[in-house]
Amino acid sequence: MSNAIARILETVKDRGGPAAVIKNAASRPSAMAKALIRAVAGNWRAMAAGTSKKAEHYHSELRDSGLVETLNSRLTKEFTRISGAQVRGKAAVPGGMRSLHAEVLWLLVRSRKPATVVETGVCNGLSSAVLLEALSRNGLGTLISVDLPEFTDPALNRFEVWDGKGGAAVPAGKDVGWLVRDDLKSYWQLELGPSQRLLPPLLARISPVDLFIHDSEHSYENQMFEFRLGFEALRPGGVLVATDITWSDAFDHFWKEIRATGARRVFVDPSCALVEKL
Repeated sequence: MSNAIARILETVKDRGGPAAVIKNAASRPSAMAKALIRAVAGNWRAMAAGTSKKAEHYHSELRDSGLVETLNSRLTKEFTRISGAQVRGKAAVPGGMRSLHAEVLWLLVRSRKPATVVETGVCNGLSSAVLLEALSRNGLGTLISVDLPEFTDPALNRFEVWDGKGGAAVPAGKDVGWLVRDDLKSYWQLELGPSQRLLPPLLARISPVDLFIHDSEHSYENQMFEFRLGFEALRPGGVLVATDITWSDAFDHFWKEIRATGARRVFVDPSCALVEKL
């Protein structure tokens, strides 16, 4: 029981504190029970790292590095500079990442030593920078990122985006993934365009992969497409990271499709899940 309470408190803190969680729960009361169950279901750190001891080691490593704080500081500074910028009439936002989500990526890469990691969704590159730093510390592996970028300067936007997309955007004058340090780019391959066009030939060429991360368009159709394709491309023992699963019912439907395969599922928090392929 104490571990369950600790996970609930950790999740509440990561999602902005009690006031923010209560406000969100009041607007979506039907989701509260599912959220609580997901917050206490399983030990995600042990699954990500293999053992609780390794999880604690790499948790401490990430904390002591100050990496996430440094990246968030750079991101906040840049968006303070462009305060008031908009995309499609919506306030431009950094497209940040929760600290628990950064930690799970770090644990997966540092402990499992993946050779091939595929992520969808880059924007300013916070998650990419975390993944690449972890790969660099391992001294091996490649991150292949697929992104459909949107910039605060409309003249730079070459692709149409999903109507439900928020205001996450890249500031004018910056490149996609600008948070990634130059010395880490030898581990990185960046592909720009719609994932539904780029992923099938990419995964056909490089499969099997060790780690697949969905963090792009969160429509039901695209989430189902990426969950199915990414899971199929995984090697046995590989992991699918599904983020923003509260945006649609796609993850629940996907899990019903593949649970009979013996796959393991655990939730990092109500919005993020890990699926390990048998």
